[in-house]
Amino acid sequence: MGAAWSGPLPWRMLLAMLVLALLALRLSGPSNLEADAQDRNVGYVMDAAWQGHWLVQQDVRGRIMSKPPLHTWVAAAFAEICGIDRLTLALPSALAVLVLALLVFEIGRRRYGILAGGLAGLAVVLAPMMSKHVALVRTDALFSLAVAAAAFAAHRAWTRGEGWTQFWVWAAVATLIKGPLGLVLGATGLLAWFWERRGNPVLPPPRGGQAAGIALFLLLTLGWLLPAILAAGQPLVDKLFFEELIGQATGAGKGGFPARNLPKPVLFFILRFLPFSLFAAYGMWRVLRHPAVNAWDRRFERFLFCWIASGILIFSLGSHFRGDLLLPLWPAGALLAGREMARLAERAGLRLMTVVLAGLGVLILGGTWWLYHGKPAQQSEEVRYTVEAQRAARALAVSGLDVQRIHHLDTPVTLQLGLGTFRIWTSEDDALRLARGAEPFLLATEAPENFPRLFGAGGPALQEVFRWPAGGNVRAAIRVFANAAAAGRQAPDGFK
Repeated sequence: MGAAWSGPLPWRMLLAMLVLALLALRLSGPSNLEADAQDRNVGYVMDAAWQGHWLVQQDVRGRIMSKPPLHTWVAAAFAEICGIDRLTLALPSALAVLVLALLVFEIGRRRYGILAGGLAGLAVVLAPMMSKHVALVRTDALFSLAVAAAAFAAHRAWTRGEGWTQFWVWAAVATLIKGPLGLVLGATGLLAWFWERRGNPVLPPPRGGQAAGIALFLLLTLGWLLPAILAAGQPLVDKLFFEELIGQATGAGKGGFPARNLPKPVLFFILRFLPFSLFAAYGMWRVLRHPAVNAWDRRFERFLFCWIASGILIFSLGSHFRGDLLLPLWPAGALLAGREMARLAERAGLRLMTVVLAGLGVLILGGTWWLYHGKPAQQSEEVRYTVEAQRAARALAVSGLDVQRIHHLDTPVTLQLGLGTFRIWTSEDDALRLARGAEPFLLATEAPENFPRLFGAGGPALQEVFRWPAGGNVRAAIRVFANAAAAGRQAPDGFK
């Protein structure tokens, strides 16, 4: 790689440019905000930024938040500055991926040298899963960064015998992003102490004061949770604790059971991070069979091993699993992969490694373009649905109807995002009452057939005043109806 790559600056610039390239490829393609449950998070950001509900949020369906609000707060802060669009919604994830890569690079270069650190950083950015998460409007990337920061802080405090406050603060940040799993995943690497103690029975337990850190953890987490419960009441408790925390772990109320996904996490860990996961797996085997002789190095590699293995075990025993959940384990995997790739590069030659990595980078970037611009993107039902909602919003915005007064029965969040409105879905009963009233009433829906009391025989006389796509016998994706009081007014002035 030459003398130019012997310092940290070129590696940092390379990592930043790759993240920027992935983000540009994602944002220049058709939107998929209605896929991967992003619609919920988009709704939370709209509720916080536009409605001022910073403590507790709902989505446009009226579903109360399923995760703590830190990711929403970060995205809403960007939205307050620049408005809500795909860029501001994606920025928390994009920045998290970049900072995570730089953090792994920094840890790797200090532990294993500049080449291993750089390759570990590339393993973060070029892992196939990252092309998804760099622009995903979900908590995973930000959560993974907080877990990694907590884990590295825990290892540092363990080796130094002090400094646990930083671990507890980062654990609180992770908890405020996705719940107490962040504290667990950030601490699982400390199980390496038991491993170390097998070879050194007199090894003292981790030292250092914990009181200040625990106090800060409770202050930060309960400082939001208690006021939020007071404001939202039992629905928030049911959602966060019974449906999400207990339900995801045990399957209670969700038709699942613990350990139903037992083989999946290992398989997904290999597949989602190829080809780097193969080096990580080999690195884990080396930790078992050929541990480092130096105690300082051995503790760190065993810490990484326990971080990965314990995390996989946790996800294997839970009722709920999706491949994205493994993302907080990958910083440890990337470091082991970077170390093994650096060893291989020293044997095979740096020039060959450069060619291979350049080819891999082109492959990842090309694959990202193909997935999010090419045929798969065009065939995706979620992409088509999102794009049609965006087009409907643009047409509705210039229709002359007062979009701020439109009630919504079942329309996608992307429609309201494009209109700049946030109105929680109305129920059929409320819509019936308003439709029969004397006040002008506008109602948007995408599936009138699902509401027979409103649109069937004997329902209120509702007149269609907007349709997208327009004209002919084309099945409408979005339709707007008006009651007699509203339909009697002439658009556009009558609806304003």
